Amino acid sequence: MADPVLVGDIGGTNVRFAVASQGFAGKPLISDISVMPGDDFAEFDDALSAYLNKLGKNAPRRALIALAGPVQKGRVKLTNRDWIVDTQRLQENCGLASVRLVNDYAAMARAIPELPEDAFRLVREGRPDHSVRHPILVSGPGTGLGMATLIPVGATGWRVLTGEGGHAAFAPSTPREWALAEKLRETHSYVSRELVLSGSGFDAVHKALCDIDGVVWEKTHPAKVEDLARQGDPICRDICEIKARGTLYALGDAALMNGARGGVVVTGGVAEELADWIAAPEAIDRFLQRGPMSDYMQPIPIRILMAGEAALIGAAALEYDKVPVR
Repeated sequence: MADPVLVGDIGGTNVRFAVASQGFAGKPLISDISVMPGDDFAEFDDALSAYLNKLGKNAPRRALIALAGPVQKGRVKLTNRDWIVDTQRLQENCGLASVRLVNDYAAMARAIPELPEDAFRLVREGRPDHSVRHPILVSGPGTGLGMATLIPVGATGWRVLTGEGGHAAFAPSTPREWALAEKLRETHSYVSRELVLSGSGFDAVHKALCDIDGVVWEKTHPAKVEDLARQGDPICRDICEIKARGTLYALGDAALMNGARGGVVVTGGVAEELADWIAAPEAIDRFLQRGPMSDYMQPIPIRILMAGEAALIGAAALEYDKVPVR
């Protein structure tokens, strides 16, 4: 049985840690889960030290940390937080024997085969061919918009291919979305999917739509916007519809390009909050309509991940796989 390992899931909003071990048949198990606001710490090293101090003498000596940013030579600059994380510095500052850094969506994707069915909300059954293992796309809006693809290896194994698909250009589909994109271009040199669909761009999208409609913008919490949308407020409704439909439009593109006929899993806190909007027929139609390739999309099931600690389980699975992440 492998020794326990410290695992982390570091996003733009929260810092999550846990201790991972191997259970029956090598299944990853996590315990001692801690969730802390990233704003509570000046540096990531401080957050990790706080968790290690909490564990005391029982703290593992090695760690695998999943972070929201591209990993380059053992170093990560977080996309939506002003932190730089370095493996060598962590080992020196935190007393760890070894530290491995991976993209957060590598961990998120690797978690999918390890989770029970009740961790997901099925929004489209599709017609998957279970006689053949196909790639699975894992992506969705949280603070940012991560993306990764699970690639089957052999009878039961998986490899993870990560990328930065969330930073591809936003593709408007309706006059309202075109107007939004044009308004955002007045203040942003590049309008990405992440800007329009994720939490990090929420205020920019809200303000742009208010400007278009000649309404005075007031900073509003996303939860209140969702409540107002359900009550019929036109701008708040448009925000929810644009985010939900735009997410499935983007994921349909990625599924088509990656051959993800094993399914699409929509992830992220924004996706969980917009689950009903994502499940709406108009959003599903955005995923399916691909001109002459629309039939190609028909078998693909769509699920929304509803488990907040999934990436910690995926980080544990990656560590015990001992397989490089690409």
